[in-house]
Amino acid sequence: MHKKPPSRPNPRRIAAGRRNRLLRGPLTVEGRERLRQAALRNKPWLYSTGPRSDEGKFRSANNGRYAQKSDRSQREIQAGVADVWRMIREMAGCRRIVKSEG
Repeated sequence: MHKKPPSRPNPRRIAAGRRNRLLRGPLTVEGRERLRQAALRNKPWLYSTGPRSDEGKFRSANNGRYAQKSDRSQREIQAGVADVWRMIREMAGCRRIVKSEG
């Protein structure tokens, strides 16, 4: 698993964003409604395709792994435990078969 190096925000970009926010002023209720109506009119979610290339799909699937605390996710651990329990049940079934034949 590849870990992303911790990113440091570019101070120039932060300063530019603050300056732009000051120029625009706070978002008003009317401004928020105008943005909402524009989004409802354009419906960008209908045209979003997601990643198309194999590399893009791989990167997208691994996005959540950057923030996880351990090497394996909770879902992977649970799947591993389920595999162990399945193997135990199969072994018990084999023992029953051997015992009934003997």
